Amino acid sequence: MKFNKAEKDFIQSMRVVRVATVDLDGVPHNVPVCPVVNNDKIYFGTERTAKKIHNIKTNPRVTVLFDEYTEAWEYLRGVMIQGDARIVNAAEFRRLRKQIYAKYPPYESNAALGERDSVIVEVKPGKKFSWGLK
Repeated sequence: MKFNKAEKDFIQSMRVVRVATVDLDGVPHNVPVCPVVNNDKIYFGTERTAKKIHNIKTNPRVTVLFDEYTEAWEYLRGVMIQGDARIVNAAEFRRLRKQIYAKYPPYESNAALGERDSVIVEVKPGKKFSWGLK
């Protein structure tokens, strides 16, 4: 699945998005993350023991929402992506961590991604729905 130019420009500009996962009991879990987008895949770092990681290990289906709210509803914009998530390997982790730190300079000093206590998740989009983008 590919993003069109308007979708790509929009999602590249977003600093925080929401990731929804579901646990074994079907209970949704929705949290903000700081994304990096490469080759139409979405990446984010998190703690190895985070609830979303536990959920992804048991059910890799996720939804990622990039959206921008305004009181002027004619200007609402967003892209919702449904896809499959996986935890990247060690070599990918080191490469992607550099990209996360480059996009979010405070990340390294305020929420460092250590190889022992953190993971980076890749979301491969399967379906998308966008609105308000021209």
